[in-house]
Amino acid sequence: MDYPADFCYVFVMKRYLKIIFKEDVQKIFDHFSSTFDMKILFYSPDGEIIKVGLNRPNALYCRLMQDNLFGVDACRAIDRKGQEEAKNLKRTVDHFCHAGVKDIITPIFSNGALLGFIGFGQFRQNRKIPLPVMTEWTRRGGGYAELKEAYYKLPYYSKEKEKHIKELFMFLFNYIVSQHMIMAKGHVIIQKALSYIQDHIEEPVQLGEVAAAVGRSRSTVSHLFKSKLDMGFKKTVMTIRFEKAEEYFRTSPHLKVKEVAEKIGYEDPLYFSRVFKKYRKLCPRQYIRHLDAG
Repeated sequence: MDYPADFCYVFVMKRYLKIIFKEDVQKIFDHFSSTFDMKILFYSPDGEIIKVGLNRPNALYCRLMQDNLFGVDACRAIDRKGQEEAKNLKRTVDHFCHAGVKDIITPIFSNGALLGFIGFGQFRQNRKIPLPVMTEWTRRGGGYAELKEAYYKLPYYSKEKEKHIKELFMFLFNYIVSQHMIMAKGHVIIQKALSYIQDHIEEPVQLGEVAAAVGRSRSTVSHLFKSKLDMGFKKTVMTIRFEKAEEYFRTSPHLKVKEVAEKIGYEDPLYFSRVFKKYRKLCPRQYIRHLDAG
């Protein structure tokens, strides 16, 4: 399929799918960000930031929270949780972060395959800094005036105002989708299959059920995995599980190895550790220590 000249390639998703944007998408993002003084982004299915309206940096308040209280990984974990909820529910969701800042996220699907997410936010609905944040900030020696100034620089929108902004956003979102301003080029069947595996990562996923989920035969799906991903079905499932395990190790350090193993479909944590070490060259505990050292 040929695409108009005003489309541009942005990134390649694990060698099998390209997401392309019409140039007007960036203009819409820029105008939205400028009008509402908020950050708006496009995320890949894996949560990677691909586009940002006005190339806007994080709000000063958010940077202070990341640098001095919660850390970047904690913020990413909350973003990822919101993305997972939006994907599973197949609708727009909103949430407050641990610092009291509100964000909204919408999933984008094409023929059943997840292309990514559009998120916007970094605004407040409280007149005052959340007390737990203020308490922890001062406990660590932070100055009240600095935090207050940063907090009040965040745009304030009441619930009623937020409702109107979300409705306008949905008009823009539906326009982007209806005009095919964000599209996929590549093997959507592969993306659907991988999305299914990711959504059922805690279960013993079988080739037959994946084939049924994407509407293709077992032999067709098996061939696509080998030809497009250079990996067989079983190795692909294992790779996805290990990537998810590594994500848990990075973003949820409170979880035990046994708990992570269960979350990715391994009932026996010792077997999980052996297989993980075989393919990652480090056992889970060594991998965790490596993260801590970094």
